[in-house]
Amino acid sequence: MLDTNQLHFTNPLVSILIAARNEESTILTCLKAIDELDKPEGEVEVLIGNDLSTDRTAELVVEFIQERPAFKLLSITESNAGLRGKANVLAQLANYARGQYLFFTDADTQVPKSWLRAMIPYMVGQTGIVTGVTLPDGPTDFHKVQSLDWLYNLTLAHLLAGFGIPVTAMGNNMLVSRRAYEAVGGYASLPFSITEDYALFRAIVQRGFEFQNVLSEQVLAHTKPVDSWFAWLQQRKRWMHGAMELPVWIVFALHCQYLALPLLVVIGIVSPLVAVALYGIRLLIQSIVLSIGLSRLRQTKLGRYALLFEMYQLVMGPLAVIYYWLPTKIDWKGRKY
Repeated sequence: MLDTNQLHFTNPLVSILIAARNEESTILTCLKAIDELDKPEGEVEVLIGNDLSTDRTAELVVEFIQERPAFKLLSITESNAGLRGKANVLAQLANYARGQYLFFTDADTQVPKSWLRAMIPYMVGQTGIVTGVTLPDGPTDFHKVQSLDWLYNLTLAHLLAGFGIPVTAMGNNMLVSRRAYEAVGGYASLPFSITEDYALFRAIVQRGFEFQNVLSEQVLAHTKPVDSWFAWLQQRKRWMHGAMELPVWIVFALHCQYLALPLLVVIGIVSPLVAVALYGIRLLIQSIVLSIGLSRLRQTKLGRYALLFEMYQLVMGPLAVIYYWLPTKIDWKGRKY
């Protein structure tokens, strides 16, 4: 077990990179969480990239960082190497950063106080990228099932990582070594992707670096959930664009997960007993994975939403697949992709 209490930041500087576009409702909560991190003075810099925000994001950041010299606001107005959107902002922040450890989070995410000290011990040997765990946090039932959804899939990613199977990374809770970032040429050398975190993760793993998916309360961050079904479908369409680049067997498994209801109905027409058995196996696997995630992250209170989560998966899964294949663009942060 890693002893984070013995960790000392000596020479390697930590750079925390945050891309912000029209985040006036969340940016201060994010920055306050960063400011409260357990970190040594003078060894951490926080770089916020203002991505052409049209609201009060920049104004709020300027006011917040006035007496905090470790925080810097950069206005990103031009494209670097033809990049667009968030990838362009992060590429320029990384070029400006001095750190040997590059931490990535989002402007609508609140990281825990222990984030830095809990993540860095996993950056050992040939490890190039470390992924934490993030859950949406909101008061409604819709928000709660989103939390279970994220928890279930991130727990699966963690378990597969234990067998050396790379699945994905979380751009709002991610650590990349400077060595790995430069080895792949950073975001500027990667093809444009609306799932820029997965693109970087994939490039680093393909370059031969090891990876870690951490499932621990010490690295558990919280983010803003989506509030409408349409926003949820847009979010899933964006994620599925990245997921389609995963190995074929994982893409197949994801489609089976999303299309569980129609598949079981079709199988049930031919053989009801087989359909019931498959559904039972599915529920058993899902229950085991959820139990592991809920226990490790100490989120057992979410367990009361398990039945609602099952209904949510059976109904929304097919809709997400249908919406993904519709010839519509993705609306993300006010931009069309």
